[in-house]
Amino acid sequence: MPTRSVTGPRCVLYVETNLGLRPSGVERLGGILLELGLAERVGATVAGILRAPEFDHRRDPALGARNVPAAAAVATEQANQIELILDSGGFPVVLGGDDSVLLGCLLALRRRGSLGLVLLDGHTDYWDLPDGTGELSDSDFWIATGHGPALIADLEGRGPLVAPEACVVYGHRDRAEQLEGGSQDVYREPMLVRNLAELRAAGMENAANHAAAFLAARGLDRVWLHLDADCLDDALMPAVDWRIKGGLAPTEVIALARPLLQSGLIAGMDVTIYNPSLDSTDFAAGRVLLDVIEQILA
Repeated sequence: MPTRSVTGPRCVLYVETNLGLRPSGVERLGGILLELGLAERVGATVAGILRAPEFDHRRDPALGARNVPAAAAVATEQANQIELILDSGGFPVVLGGDDSVLLGCLLALRRRGSLGLVLLDGHTDYWDLPDGTGELSDSDFWIATGHGPALIADLEGRGPLVAPEACVVYGHRDRAEQLEGGSQDVYREPMLVRNLAELRAAGMENAANHAAAFLAARGLDRVWLHLDADCLDDALMPAVDWRIKGGLAPTEVIALARPLLQSGLIAGMDVTIYNPSLDSTDFAAGRVLLDVIEQILA
């Protein structure tokens, strides 16, 4: 796999949103990471803050979730701002918020051609909206691959935002929950899928090389990296709303993600789900996440 530096100056966009989860504090992710010095540590400028509308607790029975129109509007504006970063030759680093920020990231790349996705997440986020909790963060990946109401799955008539055969799904550990609860099954899709145990069996270096080869073979214009904090070991990252025992060590996340950036495939990345309100007073979990982001972008 060729090695070269991440192209373009890093530019941070903070999307302050809880629309896809709940009003629990996850919207403060970007603010706390910036306070802890993220921009300085990765040599980034800050493009600004995009603030979502207030959370609406009502679940729309026709759409199967809460805040769907608002999340769609945020995704469109977010895509506009990411495109400004890309137009200037920058590398966007999008800080959520909840996982609904993934949709705006993908929309920005979808406007420019074909794209792929690397999903590093403790969950697959592949629930059919009617079967989930009503939180868009349960279903962001399912929506991104063209499922669900057109209002959000077919943004600007560009759905699916990413084709299933252009997706790498790594690190999840919710397989039992998927099978018991009726989640759609990523293992039945033409994706490159490896759960936590499968990654460790393959080895992180081999898994990273496999992902790079899988994506490069598809001749994609751009690839996006989604980093959900709950892919990290729960013992180090307890500050998430939906906890699962176990998870990747920081060195394993870095070993998976950094070679992909060095390959030149990745055009931007987002970070989601870390909830500062569930962290210690000195933000110990946030500091772990900060170190991981810095090393990925090193």
